[in-house]
Amino acid sequence: MKVRFIEETADDLTKGKKYKVIGGIAKYYMIKDDNGNKVIRFKTRFEVIPSKQLKVGDVLLETDLNKWCKTGENWFRTDNHSWERLDFNAFLGDRTIEKIEVKDGHKAFLVSGTLEVWIKAKGFSKFCKR
Repeated sequence: MKVRFIEETADDLTKGKKYKVIGGIAKYYMIKDDNGNKVIRFKTRFEVIPSKQLKVGDVLLETDLNKWCKTGENWFRTDNHSWERLDFNAFLGDRTIEKIEVKDGHKAFLVSGTLEVWIKAKGFSKFCKR
C-alpha cells in the first residue's frame, strides 16, 4: 500500500511525496523516509493512495470471498494477529469493502457485516477474474 505525506515538509519526509508502507501497528505506519531509513510515523500524517483495483465501497461477491479465503492464508484473525486459510464458507451474502489498511505487513480490506474480518488484498482482483 502507498500513502502520501500531507503535512509540511519535515527533515525526513516531503509534503505530497508517496511512500510505500512496509508495516503498521495501531496508529502507526512503518515506511522508508527520504534518507532510506525505516521509520514509524502516525497514520494521521498521511492519506492512503487509493488502489487502482480495490477501493472502499466496492461490492464483493460471496462466492469470490469464500473461495479466496480457502485458497491460502487470506483471512486475518484480529484476536491472534495471524493470517489463516479457512476450511469453511464464512460469508453468506455479498459484502462491501469498508476500509483498506495494512495488517501484519499485508494490504487488506475490512469486509462489511463482520466483526473485524480483514481479507488479503494482493491477488484478490486477479483471482476473481479467473
